[in-house]
Amino acid sequence: MEGTVIGDRRRPVIDLDLLKRVSVVWVLVAILLTATNLSSIVGFHFVDGDDILRLLETRDWLAGQSWFDVTQYRIAPPEGTPLHWTRLVDVPLAFVTILFAPFVGMGAAEHVAAIVVPLITLYCVLLLIGRMSWRLYDEEVTGLSCLVAAMAMPLLHQLRPMRIDHHGWQVVCGLVAVNALMGRDARRAGWVAGVAMAVWLAISLEALPMVAVIMGIALVRWLRCWEDRTWLVSMLQSIFVSSLLIHVATRGFDLVSYCDAMSPVQLAAMGIVALGATGLGHASQRPVTFIMLVLGSVGLAAVVAALQIAPQCSKGAFAALDPMARDMWLANVRESRPIWQQLPSTGLAIALPPLVALFVSLGLAARTGAWLHRWHLEYTALIAAALILTCLVGRAGAFAAALAAVPLGYQLKVWLRAIRNLQRPGKQAMAVVGIVAALLPTLPITILMLATPTNAAPPPQQAETETCSPATALASLGNRPRNILAPIDLGPQILFETPHRVLATAHHRAGVAISDNMRAYIEPEGDARAIIAARHIEYVMTCPSLPEMDVYREAGPGGLVDGLLDGKAPDWLEPVEVKDDGAKVWRVVG
Repeated sequence: MEGTVIGDRRRPVIDLDLLKRVSVVWVLVAILLTATNLSSIVGFHFVDGDDILRLLETRDWLAGQSWFDVTQYRIAPPEGTPLHWTRLVDVPLAFVTILFAPFVGMGAAEHVAAIVVPLITLYCVLLLIGRMSWRLYDEEVTGLSCLVAAMAMPLLHQLRPMRIDHHGWQVVCGLVAVNALMGRDARRAGWVAGVAMAVWLAISLEALPMVAVIMGIALVRWLRCWEDRTWLVSMLQSIFVSSLLIHVATRGFDLVSYCDAMSPVQLAAMGIVALGATGLGHASQRPVTFIMLVLGSVGLAAVVAALQIAPQCSKGAFAALDPMARDMWLANVRESRPIWQQLPSTGLAIALPPLVALFVSLGLAARTGAWLHRWHLEYTALIAAALILTCLVGRAGAFAAALAAVPLGYQLKVWLRAIRNLQRPGKQAMAVVGIVAALLPTLPITILMLATPTNAAPPPQQAETETCSPATALASLGNRPRNILAPIDLGPQILFETPHRVLATAHHRAGVAISDNMRAYIEPEGDARAIIAARHIEYVMTCPSLPEMDVYREAGPGGLVDGLLDGKAPDWLEPVEVKDDGAKVWRVVG
């Protein structure tokens, strides 16, 4: 079996045969994803509100809003709500939209972009995964690694059509950085990794833990060999310079420091660390303890400087969020919850493949030597860090799944060979179990649920839950923009389907508006009316079938929402006739 591990092969950066193998898998997966998401594609339905706001942000930019202004002015009007997102993710969406607009019109071009851009992101992910397998193993393992990635549900969730939020591009940036770690020219590869990590951090500061791990690997290389200091020094120089350029290019010369996005406070800390590492790198060889002491002092200085510039950031990115918004909304965002708060099937799909890959990578490290031995140890550290992060934050599972695909592709070849060649049924069975655990971890739970009598067949004549359609419910309001009080989960859909404005959506920079939105439903009608008046709300909307309504009702018994859902609206709310049976709308009188 060891013969499969070929090692780092001297091949071009991108090989034609590699492109062919990756392209075959990508075409098959793209067709499958398009077919399985056909209803969402035809109905122009997005995965969640973030995708809608991403499209609206791009649409507003193409309609004339400043490149440097990412404020959504239809949330919490009239000031609007500045989003913490970067314009970088808007660029591919805008490019595809502009490319197709002359042929099909702007509306249809947006639709095309929402389908095409995630599939382009998928191709980038498969290519980067395939490239690592191509360098380390052989052609068969390359195809199998791409196949493993194509079966990873946490990864495909972020790369399917209509999923245009930034999570897929985060995976791409992370894989570019990891690919760069395999480079032979430390200076050039370090700068490539630094650029990728700078874009990764510009997209989301959630990348910070994995960036720290990649930097840690470069530090270990330095500590192991003084000549390898170029790795860390080049990365730190690159990530600082690239982050500075990205900030100027996307935010202009905005000197306001934010805790939830790249801003001057983070740039200052990066600059101090990069400067200190560069100075140490130009010195003559020093002992390990001296290196650690200097770099530790530089890191401490960076932290002190950051806290001096933005002391509020010491409490975290969401420290300024209103307690009600944090407890009733942010704490209940499922994709942000730890793995033990997810459904068992979701937890298995997220954690089991990376866990298997972790042991495979350790085994490869034990059976190899020299550069390859060190690489597999480093890769094991990457998988372990990604797995720990995934256990703490469920949505990090996409990157963990991408990393896991490389060693699992190798192991899949071993298992398939065992099934074909082994004569002992026991080992063949173990190989099959390994394949199921790595590729289909939720299969045993699915079979068990189907076999259970209560789940063996669907309930007879189960009535479908009525849902709200903002376009239908608010059609009678006409095309003049109105201020709507609506459930925050419906906010993005209202912005997308109608010309109206909403008090809040589920985005943390609208924290005060989110709290006001909740209080307007929960508080007694007198207090609710004061909030509605202060926010210039013209219409109130409820959606009885939405779980959000139950949360409000439980939090505020006897509040405004209780009366509205029971059909007892106050006299300052006038019912509006709507065609949507799943929604109720009132006009604010006076």
